[in-house]
Amino acid sequence: MTGDTIAAISTAAGRAAIGIVKISGPKAIPITDTIFLATNKKMLSRTPTFSLIHGNAIDKKKQLVDEVLVSVMRGPKSYTGEDVVEINCHGGSVALGAVLDLTLKNGARLAEPGEFTKRAYLNGRIDLVQAEAVANIIQAKTALALKAAQSQLDGRLSETIRSLRAELMDIAVQLQAAIDFSDEDIEPNDYEALLASLGDTKKKIKNLLETNAGGCLLKDGIKTAIVGGPNVGKSSLLNALLKKERAIVTETAGTTRDLIEEIIDVKGLPLVLQDTAGIRRAFDEAESIGIKLSKNALAQADLVLLVIDSSKRMGTTEKSLLKQANPENSVVVLN
Repeated sequence: MTGDTIAAISTAAGRAAIGIVKISGPKAIPITDTIFLATNKKMLSRTPTFSLIHGNAIDKKKQLVDEVLVSVMRGPKSYTGEDVVEINCHGGSVALGAVLDLTLKNGARLAEPGEFTKRAYLNGRIDLVQAEAVANIIQAKTALALKAAQSQLDGRLSETIRSLRAELMDIAVQLQAAIDFSDEDIEPNDYEALLASLGDTKKKIKNLLETNAGGCLLKDGIKTAIVGGPNVGKSSLLNALLKKERAIVTETAGTTRDLIEEIIDVKGLPLVLQDTAGIRRAFDEAESIGIKLSKNALAQADLVLLVIDSSKRMGTTEKSLLKQANPENSVVVLN
């Protein structure tokens, strides 16, 4: 366990009915006892773990700061492995800020980003893979991404990695024994068995690594660049996919100057749609920058939607884009 006590607002910024100030560390309960007056008059230090207590957060003059619910989770059976207190306040930024300020004035230190999860790792509550899963759960863009992150947090990936490590360690031990006791004959079949075990483990590792690409797409989303010449319907396609008017659509060429990015859920896969400026010879500096961004988006995209105006003959721009597009990740959209 670490020596100091940390505190932070653990709910998202903005107005809400409830907001939470979280405290973790050896002084979490004593600090809360200083700023909390329970309705039942009991001290928090005498309250059983996993209890929820109603009362008021008060300042040093015993003035009411906010009506709150306080939950107590004593270590080591808490998220961080330390004593943890969560003060459920009204969700306005002023009320939350006032309660957080009380904890800091009474001995807590403002937590660094991710420090609660860092302490969970340092105290052996989770491993590094599970710590990463916590971030993935928070950032999940779709239900499928959330399910994958939850599976990772459950420890399935960690268990797979531990199993592979154990197999490799077993092979290494046998090889080391063969080297250290080389004067003792080792049958060829033993070597063949080791090679077979090594090949099997290598195959398992390869299969595991192959899942990484899919995991990254679930976590980060499929970068989908909507590209084409000016006024071919790129922004109209974006609006149609989003089912809302996100991009401005006019008959004037060059309306879109900057990248417009939105996310949609396609059967659990997050598509990060990028509406780009029409690619042509630029007429001013702003358009030139926009076209450069479009070309970068085309080069970096996981999926390209190349929009072509089917009512006109293909020009040099369309022909050039078709040559640049990778057939394996490009879809031609005729408008």
